[in-house]
Parts: sequence; structure tokens; C-alpha cells
Amino acid sequence: SREFGYVDRALSSLINRALFNNEALELGLSVSDRNVKDKILSDDAFKDDLGQFNELLFRQLISESGYTEASYVEGTRQDLAREQMVETIRSSLIIPKVIENKLGEYNLQERAVDYVIFDSQKEKIEKIKEKDIKKFYEDNKKTFLSPEFRSAQTLLLDAKKYAKKSTVTEDEIQLLYEERKESLIEPEQRYLKQILVQDEKKANSIFDELKKSDFTKIAKTKANLTKADIDLGWNTKNELPDEIVDSVFNLKKNEISKPIESTFGWHIVKLIDKKEKNEVKYEEVKKSFKNEILLDKGKEAVFDLQDELEDLLSSGSTFEEISETLDVTLIKAEMINRSGNDKSGKVNSEFQDERILRTIFNQSLNEEGNIINIDKDEGLAISIVTEIVEPKQLTLEESLDEVKRELSNKLKKEKAMKRANEIQRKIKTDKDFRIMAKKNKLEIKGVKPFTRILPDSSDLPIPLISKIFDSELYDVNLETRGPNEIILAQTVEIVDSLVKNKKELESFSTRIKDDITIDLLAQFSEALRKKYKITINDDVIDQLN
Repeated sequence: SREFGYVDRALSSLINRALFNNEALELGLSVSDRNVKDKILSDDAFKDDLGQFNELLFRQLISESGYTEASYVEGTRQDLAREQMVETIRSSLIIPKVIENKLGEYNLQERAVDYVIFDSQKEKIEKIKEKDIKKFYEDNKKTFLSPEFRSAQTLLLDAKKYAKKSTVTEDEIQLLYEERKESLIEPEQRYLKQILVQDEKKANSIFDELKKSDFTKIAKTKANLTKADIDLGWNTKNELPDEIVDSVFNLKKNEISKPIESTFGWHIVKLIDKKEKNEVKYEEVKKSFKNEILLDKGKEAVFDLQDELEDLLSSGSTFEEISETLDVTLIKAEMINRSGNDKSGKVNSEFQDERILRTIFNQSLNEEGNIINIDKDEGLAISIVTEIVEPKQLTLEESLDEVKRELSNKLKKEKAMKRANEIQRKIKTDKDFRIMAKKNKLEIKGVKPFTRILPDSSDLPIPLISKIFDSELYDVNLETRGPNEIILAQTVEIVDSLVKNKKELESFSTRIKDDITIDLLAQFSEALRKKYKITINDDVIDQLN
């Protein structure tokens, strides 16, 4: 942590917080109780799955963070006062138009690409020689280790167990229903397919073609769209651009709209199916609401047990003694790996909670870990590691299969990369790219126009996106993705429409303003350090570490 600068960053953050709080106090900035309450109630960290404030979750989280309710409220009051001062600095900032426009031109330009994927696992290689296997093992010897195994005990405070002992009244269920009644209304929805293009003339031409051909076929051949691009699935009015909502929601089943313009381009939409507005009735949710209230009561019981658990741990009680005293479940594991499997590969069904496994393999021997939330947040757990078998160096004979597999993967990747590089050098035009894909039996995939600051990272790796924006139209770039894939991408479109969109430019300007504000606040912090004569005793910090 020291080497990565985490300690220095944490210390700097605490100092800045104290400095800004002091300055806010000196300036006489105050915050009302109502503002503090609203801030806490609106905090997403304290909301349940349905977006409602959960008092139990609030109490649990602030307790785990070392706060009392009073100290957390006071801390929130200081935060709000500090935010008033920060907002004053931010609101006074004005970005010159010439800078705003130039940065906008650079960051809001969009590019679309077609790409193919080379899967190195499909490459054919010659039989690997024994001498190459031995050399690869010697060069990478330290990576061929046996897995680490640990034995552990875990106390489970399962909220579901305590929920079974609780009861729920009809009034409690009815009250919850009334509180959530508005959120239970399902809005009307439309299942849509769409063709989106940037040019009006092209949109009109495609619309004419649709009168005599299949929608999906035209979308693929005339607009170069994939199935994923075309199928929008179910949409509410709020999920569509404002400019097309009325036209789309007035379509009849299987009807196709005329081209409609929005800030994203020209839309041609086909209505596949529709769902009308539906309000969920009390009887439909009664059972699930009852179970939810029971689980909340179970969580509250678990939360109340936490203090007793901590007292027993501090008194030196063993896990077995605590299990009997508090009537909580104790589970044990003998020699499991990070996946919860024993040495024979058999799954230990009691140790499949990812949070518990992660904690066990980060603990020291015979030391109690922290109390953690278990998966799905349905209780608490605490573990102790009773035995550790460290990884050991495997011989070539012991790791032979793994060595062969890794060397094979390496050789296949190198062969695929060589082939991709050769193809990249030969492609000069869009036509060449398509001929190459067909010749190599590769599927061409498309990516909608994206910007430097909002890349479609779900499809393309970040390094490839950087190359795309440094290249010209129809240039081909190459990058790896994951352990086995190589992506060859051609830039097929460069679009400047966002740069001319006033709304987009204003949104981008706000982001620039936020970045510059951070720099201004850093300067302000430095001035406050001099004002309050802040010094850091590095010797004390070193002793703490």
C-alpha cells in the first residue's frame, strides 16, 4: 500500500477534509437539520433493491465504518458545509469558448469500425518437441506451482434462519404496499427493431426497400448492422430519444415508421409487440412483501447479535463456544482451495460464498478476520484460518499437462498474430476488408459511432480505441483481447455531428469544468495548508505501518 501511494493519498484526503471543514466553520457556513436528513435519505448506499431507504442497512454500514448515529450525522453536516464552499469555487469558473470548442472538436468526434476476431485456439500447430517443452518449463518454472490449500472455521449469522422465527402482520404488509404503490406501476412498453443511419437520403432509400423486403435482411445488407444493433428489445417512453417517442408509440404491430430524425441520426423503427400500462395489485405482491419483511427482521436480529459476537470474540471465546452460546451455525473446511474444492477436487458445498472464500485466503493463520456480509447480503460471517499449506514448486513431470497446454496456447497465439499482421499490411480499402473476411471465413461485426471519452469498451479494448482515433478513414488496426483473441478493426466512418450539437457540447463543457475545478481545489487546499501551517510527521506515519 505504501509503494502504491495509498497511505499518502488517504492521509492527504483526511487533511484536505479537515482543512475545508475548518475554513467552512471560519466562514460561518451552516446546514439545517432538514438538509442533513435529506442527504442521508437520498444516499444510494442506504437504499434497498427497490430504491427505498433501509434503516437497518444504514445502522449496519455506519457501525461497520466506526460511526455512531450522532457522529455520522455531524460528519454529514460538515460534508454539506464543505460542499457549499466547493460549489462556490466551482460556480465562479468560466471556460473560454475557444478552449471549449477546440476540446469539443477533439473529444466529441465519433468513429465507427468494422472488425473481425481471430481466435487463436482455432489455429493448427505442429506437434510440440520434447526439447521445446523442457525449455518452456525452465523459462517459466516459477509459474508452475501447486494450489494453496487452507483449513478454516466460519461462524454464520444467517438472516434467513432468524426470519423463520419472526412474524409479520397484515398491517405491516399493507403499509409496505402503500409506500411502494407508485413504483409498482409497470409503464407501457414497446418491443422494437431499428435501423439507424446518419444520412437522410440513405434512410429514405432503405425505407423504400423495406416495402418489398425483410427488415432484418435490409438492415444487415444496406446499413451494415448486426442482429444486436437491430433488436432494441422492450422499451419504455423514457428509454427512447424524445424526438421519436410519439411516432414509435403510435405504431401498430408489425408497422414500420418512416425515417425519424433525432440527435443520434435517422431512425426507421418496426413495432414487434406491445405491453399496455399495468398496475400491480396487492394480492400479487403480498407473499413477496411478507418474505421481504421477514428477511428484514432476520437482518435486524443478526445486526443485534453482532455486538454480542464481538464481545465474545474479545473475551477469547472459541468459535465452537460462540456457536453454542449464540446458537449460530459453525461450518468447517478441511484443506480447500480458492474455489472451495478439496485436494481430490470435490466441492465443499458449505464454502461456496465468494466473500467468505476471498476473506479466508487473505487472512493470517490463527487470526480472526473481520465480520463481513455474506453473498446476497443475507447475513454476516466471520472466519478463522486454522491451517495453511503453501504452494510448492511442481516438477516438469507433475505439471507436464499444464506446461504443454500453455506452450500450445502461446504458439497458437503467435501464429494467429503473424497471420493477422500479414492481412493488416495487405488491406487498403473497405472492399479489401470484406474480401479478406470472406476468404478467411470471418464474421464482420460493426460498432456504432463512439467517442474518445465514451468508447464502446464492451466490444473493443481500450488500446485499440486509442489506435482508431490516431488513424485515418479505412486504416486497419490490430490489438489483442483476452488470452486468445486478436481483433482486426477498420475505421469505416468519421462523424462530427456531436461537435455541432449544442446539448452535447454543453454536457462536455460541464465535464471539463469539473476537471478544472479539481485543479482549483488542489490549489485552494495548498493555500489552506499554508494558512493553518500543516506539517506531516513522517516518522509517526512510518511507525503506524
